Amino acid sequence: MSDISILTAHAEQAEAEITRLEDEIAILQDPQKALAAGVISPELEKLRAENAKLRYQINHLKRNIDGEKTKGRQNMVSLIGIIEDVFGLAIRQTFPDLENPPAMIQKGKHTMKNDYQCNAAMNISQMLKSQGQNTNPRQIADAIMQNIPQTQYFEKLEVCGPGFINIYLNKSYVAEQMSELLNNGVQPPFIRVKKHPIVDFSSPNIAKEMHVGHLRSTIIGESICRLLEWVGHDVLRLNHLGDWGTQFGMLIAHLQDKFPNYATVSPPIGDLQKFYKESKVRFDTDEEFKKRAYEAVVKLQNYEDNHIKAWNLICDVSRIEFKKVYDRLGVTIVERGESYYHKMMPNIVQELDDKNLTLVEDGRKIMFAPGCSVPLTLVKSDGGYTYDTSDMAAIKNRLFDENGDWLIYVVDAGQGPHFDILYSAAQKTGWYNPNLKRVEHVGFGVVLGEDK
Repeated sequence: MSDISILTAHAEQAEAEITRLEDEIAILQDPQKALAAGVISPELEKLRAENAKLRYQINHLKRNIDGEKTKGRQNMVSLIGIIEDVFGLAIRQTFPDLENPPAMIQKGKHTMKNDYQCNAAMNISQMLKSQGQNTNPRQIADAIMQNIPQTQYFEKLEVCGPGFINIYLNKSYVAEQMSELLNNGVQPPFIRVKKHPIVDFSSPNIAKEMHVGHLRSTIIGESICRLLEWVGHDVLRLNHLGDWGTQFGMLIAHLQDKFPNYATVSPPIGDLQKFYKESKVRFDTDEEFKKRAYEAVVKLQNYEDNHIKAWNLICDVSRIEFKKVYDRLGVTIVERGESYYHKMMPNIVQELDDKNLTLVEDGRKIMFAPGCSVPLTLVKSDGGYTYDTSDMAAIKNRLFDENGDWLIYVVDAGQGPHFDILYSAAQKTGWYNPNLKRVEHVGFGVVLGEDK
């Protein structure tokens, strides 16, 4: 073959190679063509996707740790939180197909002289066994250890026994945190999500003395609010006053008889408790007075001017007395009595009717909640609403209108069964989802008087 022929053949081969490389470059620039052409295998693409996922998780963990560090004197570092984050990420990296495997971090044992201990290996072994995989917990612990990043928090980590991971904290780091604590005092922990708790507490009744149960609720509720605010939550403090109901009919009727010019001259009611007892005696013994008291309730619920004025006068006397107690205790609270929810009640009952959740029994409109044998009474046989109706209106208002994501009711333990029914009814109605929001009763013991 002549030199020209050889050079021509080489040139053609070079041109063919250039064309092939150009085609490969074009394919690589389009991942779908690359997969179809087999240039990138599905296994490689899966690994790339998993790698990207793990890189995201690592960066997320680093941001959390950096966030803890940069908080410095504003927030205390949560060592247990950091340990759970580090091990939680390592476990997810090691077993990406398991759904929410727990880190299971607990305090170390004195005999081992370890600070903390990770017990996840045994639990993960059971999870894998349920999927048909027989894995030794010790092997699982060793695999988790391979994915623990180098950090300033640990002096050493070691696998022992059947698969426990012993955690020894870096003494220099702990000493640094202790110095921070001594120099700056106790600081709130870092909270990942700022919540909007609504705390219902105190809740005395108008025209009655604030008894020891109300004082307990006031002090416990105020303490809860201060703690939640201290760590950074946006707290709404609510006073669910007993400021509505049939008792106001007898109070207004008694006011009209005793101070007929109350609409123009403020009546000198100094002792509202005495005033209440006087009206109660008349209500129990005088049928004509009882009839006028019921009529006064109807007029109050229809918002007639003079009756609303009388109601406000009675409420204001109690507010002055309550304020003395709140000021002395340093309590701040927003008044949201039963009257606040009164206009919402017809719509609440209508909604429950529309959802076919109510039934009529002995003239009353009631609602049964799942798991509860006692129903809520929504409408009495005389057409009036009840505390149950008020509480249903309140829980919906707090979850939706106030956008509360954590409702706390600080009420004596005797009300526990009622709140169980209320929360169950709110779930059945579709207002409350325990997976999305938190609703709970903080109960406390009752104190019996001499009359038991």
